[in-house]
Amino acid sequence: MSNIKKDWIGSTQNVMATLNASSHSKKEREQNDYYATPPKAVEQLLELETFQINIWECACGEGHISKVLKKFGHNVRSTDLIDRNYGDIYDFLKTNGSADCDIITNPPFSKANEFLQKAMEIMFDGRKLAMLLRIQFLEGVARRKLFKVYPPKVIYVASRNIRCAKNGDFKNASGNASTYCWFVWEKGFNGEPTIRWFND
Repeated sequence: MSNIKKDWIGSTQNVMATLNASSHSKKEREQNDYYATPPKAVEQLLELETFQINIWECACGEGHISKVLKKFGHNVRSTDLIDRNYGDIYDFLKTNGSADCDIITNPPFSKANEFLQKAMEIMFDGRKLAMLLRIQFLEGVARRKLFKVYPPKVIYVASRNIRCAKNGDFKNASGNASTYCWFVWEKGFNGEPTIRWFND
């Protein structure tokens, strides 16, 4: 996939969808760090921020973020490394070319640095990246260096617990000690991040 700008919307079948990724076991899925986003958290983000009509959800899972975005009138390209019966199978981290769209996603936490770097590499200036991440994403010397290059524009801290569902199982999702935030970047922004709260 060399021209993201032409193909991102998803109305054209992605050639990567021909790959067989449906044989991943439950254990492998857990290793891929799949924690689905509650739709309410996406709705709250859309109340806080405005986004382009065209959005790429590049770790779409079973479509929990994508479905809300579509409901609010966005054109959404949905892709994921793993086949979970939604979107196209595609490795976002291997993307070449450019993407004239905003990106909203809940990436595997273990790959969040890489998702940030790749998104900022391929997005056009002025486009936004929003990622739902644990507040611990602020920690670490290596990540501090990354933030110097790509400072978030706004960090929205959840005042109440957000229950992300392991393997998309919201029926058995339980609260945990993690505080989630929406981290929002705007390509080209070089100022100091603003901290705000939501879900109160």
